[in-house]
This record gives sequence, structure tokens and C-alpha cells, in this order.
Amino acid sequence: MREAILVVYMGGPSTLSEIRPFLFRLFSDRELINFGVPPFLQKPLAFLISSFRALKVRKQYEAIGGGSPTVRQSLEQSRLVEAFTGVKTFAGMLYSDPLLGKVSDEVRGFSPDRVSVITLYPQYSQATVGACIREVKRFLGDLDLRFVRSWCRNRKYINWVRKLILREMESLSSPHILFSAHSLPKYMVDGGDPYVKEVEDTVRLVMEGIEAPYSISYQSKVGPIEWLSPSTESKIVELSEKGVRELVVFPISFVSEHIETLYEIDVEYRRLAFERGMEEFRRVKVEPFDDDLIAAISEEALRVLRGNNG
Repeated sequence: MREAILVVYMGGPSTLSEIRPFLFRLFSDRELINFGVPPFLQKPLAFLISSFRALKVRKQYEAIGGGSPTVRQSLEQSRLVEAFTGVKTFAGMLYSDPLLGKVSDEVRGFSPDRVSVITLYPQYSQATVGACIREVKRFLGDLDLRFVRSWCRNRKYINWVRKLILREMESLSSPHILFSAHSLPKYMVDGGDPYVKEVEDTVRLVMEGIEAPYSISYQSKVGPIEWLSPSTESKIVELSEKGVRELVVFPISFVSEHIETLYEIDVEYRRLAFERGMEEFRRVKVEPFDDDLIAAISEEALRVLRGNNG
């Protein structure tokens, strides 16, 4: 039996020149973000938004080294999964190189009898995991594909989050933990998307045995539609008004570093917290190559590969 694992993610711009093409592919995906315009206007609007946003975020990417590390880290995670499982592992991105279409050709060239597909999104949403599954089926739908749809309750994943938080809490006297998840258009949740519930389940499991107050917020909304609330920005303001002086922030839906962690949290939200009178602001570093995280991804991939289709 010839087996393979396919790790899928949306990707990110690794260089400054990749920013606009990445954003254009992202905003052109109507199943990911529906701007509420007729279908034929989606791409023209995506072109306008990506062009303006590329100009806006260029300085942010310059500030974190000229590009996002997420693709590099995702590729290394897949290499470590292959080493952990002993199963040939491929990695493809939806909106940046290495694009899933090209990687799919490599998967076909390997001629696997079955393929376990796992995304680097622990919590399921139709906008993230659903989009990845849709694209994998489009390119490889005739193969025996076995999907991991959610792994937000995997014990090793929970242990990974918990130990990183506990490390940042050391030496603090009264920390408040803020779990900042990537936001989602509100219409998706109103339509039954389980993302919010899965974020809440993850946080509940992580907090078992940790005696500290905590909150959940959502970051990184884009475009002229309503997104989940409370926003991380508004939550920081609210907590400061309630007297919180020590804040530990964990980017709960992320398993690698992004512009959202390295700039949005580390620069913008840090600045806001200190402007609002907080004395400590600690953003938990993601540590994408940690043994517990790699074990969690590997276990879930093997579970569907050797068991029932997910």
C-alpha cells in the first residue's frame, strides 16, 4: 500500500513582490469571502482591495523582515511530519507558492493508493479548512482522499498551547490570558459555521488546570463586511478599563508565525496595550516545530490514513 500525506494551507507572501498576487488570489475566492456583489464583480473588487491593501501592508512586511515566514515554516512542519510518520508528505498552498495545483502534480507522480489530507488549521471553518478541502478535491478528486476536518481537541495540540502559555505566565502576578483568533465574516457563523464553537472548545480544554481569567477575541478583519466580535483591539481597551495590567496573548488559531502575529499583535496591539496603561504585554511565541505540535498533526494524519475517511 503506497501512502502519502498532503499538508494544505493558504500560505502567505514570502517576499514583498508576492504581497499583491497573494492578496488578489485570496480576495478573488468568492467561497472564502463574499463581498456581497454580483459574481462578475468579485475579481475587479478583489483587484482594487488587494492593490490598496498591498500598499498599506508593505511597510508591515518590511518591518518583519521583508515577507511572511509562514510558508517556510509550513514546509518545515511538513518535513517534520514526514520524519515522524515515515510517510511521504507533500505541502501545498492555496494562494502562494508552492501552489496546490503544482504540488498536486507531484502527488500524482508519486502514485499513492491513498492520501491523508490535513490542513494547518486546527479549528474547522468553511473559509479555511473547507476551502482547502474544496481545492484538493478539485485537483485530486479521483484519488482515495481521506480528510482531517478538525484537530482542535487533539491532546498533544492542547498540551502544546497550554505549556507555551504557562511559560509566558511565569513571574507574572495576576495575568489575564487573551486568546486572539483569526476573525471570520459573521455571515458564515450565522449560517452554521462551527469555527467559533471549535475555538471555544480549544480554549476550554487549554484552560483546564490553569487558574487565570481569560477572554476570546478576533483579529484581522478585512473588507467592507461584518466580521466576528469582539475584535482584539476592542477587547484590549475593555480589559484595560477593567484594570487589567498584565496581558498574555495567545494567537489561538495559528500554528506558525504570520504578519498577524509578528506585526498586528507584536507591534500594533502591544502599542495599544501600553497606551491604555498596561504594564506587561506578553505575546506567546508560536514555536511551530515543537514536538507536541508535530506529533498532533502527525497523529491526526495517520488516524484518517489508516482508519475511516474523515
